[in-house]
Amino acid sequence: MVKSRDDYEPSYYELGDVNRTIKACLATGFSRSNATLENKLFKNSNSSRAVRASGDSLHSEVLLLSGNHTGKCEIGTYENESVVCVETLDKDVTVNTVSLLVVALRLLFIKTVVFNVLMTLRLWLRH
Repeated sequence: MVKSRDDYEPSYYELGDVNRTIKACLATGFSRSNATLENKLFKNSNSSRAVRASGDSLHSEVLLLSGNHTGKCEIGTYENESVVCVETLDKDVTVNTVSLLVVALRLLFIKTVVFNVLMTLRLWLRH
């Protein structure tokens, strides 16, 4: 019996350099290797084959666009749209306290190990 896999649709990103001389369309995060054929940009071109980075991961595919290409990777993606990265980890007092406590316990453990080794060496040297 074969388990059914989740079907993930591709996410499209338009990539390029600052001068807009080189542009590419990246399709990523899709489960079927031929999922980009539904997009007319990928269907009508010689793009790279969809590849997976590792065994059970999702596929990615890239298409280099010519300099005179004016279309978009997909409807709803805008050239001037800027992506803002937001810090997802909030600084928390309890996280900082627990981190400090873990460091203190590690130092106490190291101190105990060093003390035991020194006492063992001292005992061996007396006999």
